[in-house]
Amino acid sequence: MILLLLERHLIIRLKDSMKKGAILSSSVEILNNILNTNLKANILVNNYFRKNKFIGSKDKKSISNLVFNYLKSYFSLKLIFEKENINFSTRNSLLFFFFKKSRKEELNDIYDGKYSLKPEVDDKKIFEISNKINTKIIPIFPEWITKKNYFFSTKHSKNKFLASIMHEPKFDLRIDNTLYTRNYVIKKLREENISASKCITSPLGITLKKRLPEKILNNIKNNYFEIQDEGSQIVTLLIEAKEGNAILDYCAGRGTKTLALYNQIHKKEGIYVNETDKKRLNFLRRRLKKKKINNIKFFNHSKAYEEHFDIIVLDVPCSGSGIWRRRPENFIRLNKKNLDNYKNMQSNILNKAVKYCKKGGIIVYITCSILKDENEQQIEKFLRQNINFITIDLLGSLRKFVEVQKENKKLKWFTLMPDTIMSDGFFICKLKKNI
Repeated sequence: MILLLLERHLIIRLKDSMKKGAILSSSVEILNNILNTNLKANILVNNYFRKNKFIGSKDKKSISNLVFNYLKSYFSLKLIFEKENINFSTRNSLLFFFFKKSRKEELNDIYDGKYSLKPEVDDKKIFEISNKINTKIIPIFPEWITKKNYFFSTKHSKNKFLASIMHEPKFDLRIDNTLYTRNYVIKKLREENISASKCITSPLGITLKKRLPEKILNNIKNNYFEIQDEGSQIVTLLIEAKEGNAILDYCAGRGTKTLALYNQIHKKEGIYVNETDKKRLNFLRRRLKKKKINNIKFFNHSKAYEEHFDIIVLDVPCSGSGIWRRRPENFIRLNKKNLDNYKNMQSNILNKAVKYCKKGGIIVYITCSILKDENEQQIEKFLRQNINFITIDLLGSLRKFVEVQKENKKLKWFTLMPDTIMSDGFFICKLKKNI
């Protein structure tokens, strides 16, 4: 009994505060896991915290912030290390990043404590250079993207976009507007002591002041809302589905946009879903079953559906460059070969889905990318190969939600940049099949 009490006391003491060196040591371990696997960074961070239960909430936040801000600044750090001729490693670059952001720290501070970092040869040099140079550590594009001018689907401020990457992603919800008003849902959240406000742009969106674990939200959601980024909400609203439409959500994923479309058609029949990833498909099946939705059907590529659908939604796999702020590891893992694979996948999906679009029907092409190779260039290629399709002007629909430059008289596609409404970045184009 005494040993148990001592153990509990020790855990409480440990939870009080970690040494700076221990925070760095934990961060290095997490970052090495992220940089050497293909798993999502947030999953690896959470796994680490589950295994190390002694880490308190304050230190968890410090470690998370350090890890994600490092990932966002990865290419900037790499460039500095090349210029200064320092051996680039996760440990060295994180140490440099830490000293640049924490000017008051002394070198010996990071060695204090049993679980802290151990001294290494380059540490003194890293410390001295971090105090000497004035170079800002900000997100920059990898050199291979900059050289080829892949980025920016629109005439947009690069610096403004890059500065926005360092902001923490908002935590947005989309209400079920077939059942509740936004004011009512905000009231219910506040009754649970959850600070919430209306989204900047989406008429269905609510932003939470603090990110909450999904388990907590699931306990109170009661069909009030789904978790969905505001940018994703805007893109889904631009689809403009209506009751009576036959809709094919061809890359349905976990079903977030599917459920939003389901609300758009007032929960009537008409939606078919397709997903090739078995894990996502099984998740979607469970999600629909839990919500007791039985009139969303699973697509089977039957010939009977050729030229059948009014709307085909293609939220295609992509580089994820528009969600750099949320998934910074994606940009580090991206290379020319990966990008080419995504481009081929996107073309194949377009070519497979086109035969299911009826005359007068619409294909909605969506990515969470800002790279024109995955966006405008894919559309231009598709239009060259399918002369019976034209782009639909998005200007009128878009003006309901975001400010559009006055000189624009027509908008055949649109890229919602992450700094526009501090959301994830998305590209959308609507293609109409001529009769």
